[in-house]
Amino acid sequence: MVENPQSRSVPPWLYKLFTGQQYPYVRRLAKFDKKDRSGSSEPTPEEIDAKFWEVFPRCSVRILQEVKTGMIVNFEELGSYPPGGYQELIEAPEEFLAREYGKKKIKINFYDGENFVCTINFKVGGWTGHEE
Repeated sequence: MVENPQSRSVPPWLYKLFTGQQYPYVRRLAKFDKKDRSGSSEPTPEEIDAKFWEVFPRCSVRILQEVKTGMIVNFEELGSYPPGGYQELIEAPEEFLAREYGKKKIKINFYDGENFVCTINFKVGGWTGHEE
């Protein structure tokens, strides 16, 4: 069964994160998949969209907490989710993170297999500073 493209949707913040200029993973894949490689032209919005819908469903997520020790910032893994296992996270990220992990500064990393795709940070639950 072929899925109707109009029935697929993700929150705008997620689509922009994956397809914007800041993280070029999806754009780069779309560029190198172009049939016509005679030039170094950028992929069209349609090509980027198609590549997004190919990559996003197979992405996993890692949830990390920022921990500051003196002048050093480390990240401790709080949890991970398999492809398709984080719908609630992308629909209401701040509410989900506050409920599951509490008041923290959290980084969410998306991976396509072992390849890093993109990241986004959240200050969850009124987080104002590193607690000692």
